[in-house]
Parts: sequence; structure tokens; C-alpha cells
Amino acid sequence: MKPRFVRIAREFIHHLPYSAVGVAASLGILLGLEKMGWDKNPVFSFHVTHPTHIFLSAIVTTAMFWKYERKLLKAVFIGFVGVIPICSISDVFMPYLGGLLLKTPVQFHLCAIQEPWLVYPACFLGILGGLTLLKWIEKLTEFCHLAHVMVSSLASILYLISFDISLWHVSMLAIFGITLLSVWIPCCLSDIAFPLALVEEGHAPCCGHHPHSF
Repeated sequence: MKPRFVRIAREFIHHLPYSAVGVAASLGILLGLEKMGWDKNPVFSFHVTHPTHIFLSAIVTTAMFWKYERKLLKAVFIGFVGVIPICSISDVFMPYLGGLLLKTPVQFHLCAIQEPWLVYPACFLGILGGLTLLKWIEKLTEFCHLAHVMVSSLASILYLISFDISLWHVSMLAIFGITLLSVWIPCCLSDIAFPLALVEEGHAPCCGHHPHSF
């Protein structure tokens, strides 16, 4: 097996506990904010967290590739293709399937088609951030990945409970499991596997960046 794929597999295993902590923290945050009335309009909250998730993911995905290979058009392509579909899987497709599994009145709502003004500007701003901020913030990918996991957890939970708020209290364990799968695999695909898989063989990190857990 090629070294890069071994490294990617190790990253998936390495990030599982961090994803679990991120999901648990998101549930704790929402529980803490429940008295402030967020649960009265989870759809609005989702439409805040979803584009924020896309923005952060675009920063990490683009910067991860940009560390190793300085090809602008390829970086923009990777930042777009590696973010929009995968974030939609994380925030929409997997919670939707989870809702069907729990037999709730969940509906399919794809913001990339129905609210493009929320999705695409956030993505391109994130790509721009990934291309420019890496010069100033060496740990950019680490910081934004951690924030990405947290916001992705919030978005996935909010989508799932937007159609049945009773899930919040009667199926907490199921929500945790569905959200963990929604966050762990897609976030690692977007931030790590996709950009690293497209870096040409033999490229070392640019501009003094060193290989690390990301």
C-alpha cells in the first residue's frame, strides 16, 4: 500500500476520538443554549452553522493542498470540489438518512441548490482564506479543522432535529451516533484525504511547513 494512503488511514483512526469529543461538546453546547430559545427555530440555526461549516472546511482543504503544491487553479478546484459535496453529505445527506432510520418526518433540503447564496460565497471566501492565511498562521489547518468539526456537529444535529424537535430529548444516544458518523468520515475526507490524495508524488511541504498530524 502506498505511504500516502497508509497515512490517510492513520489520520482517520487518529481523528475518531476527536470527532467524538466534538460531537459530545456540540450536544453540551446545545443543551446549555436550550433555555435561550435556540430550539424554537433550529432551521435558522442550521442556516447559520451550515455555511460556517463550509467556510471553515474550504480553508482547511485548500490550505492542506497549498502546503504541498502551489498550483492556483488546482487548489481552487480542490477547495471547491472537496468541500461542497462533502459538507452536503455531512450536514444534509447523513442526517436525512438518520431521520429516516429513526422514522421521523424528515425532509430533504439541499442548500447548495435551494439557497446557493448561503453556500457558494462561504466556500470561495474559505478558499481565499486557505490560500492567503497559511502564510501568516502556521497552525491554520489544525485550528480550522477543530472548529470545522465542532460546527459540522452543530449543523448535523440541527438538521436532524429541525423536523422533529422531540428527538432532542427522546433519542439523544441515537443523535450522538448519527452525528458522529456524519462528522468523522466526511470531515476527514474533506480536510485530509481528498487534498492529500491529489498532491503529486514527491512534493514536500512548502514555505517551512513540516509534516505533522495533519
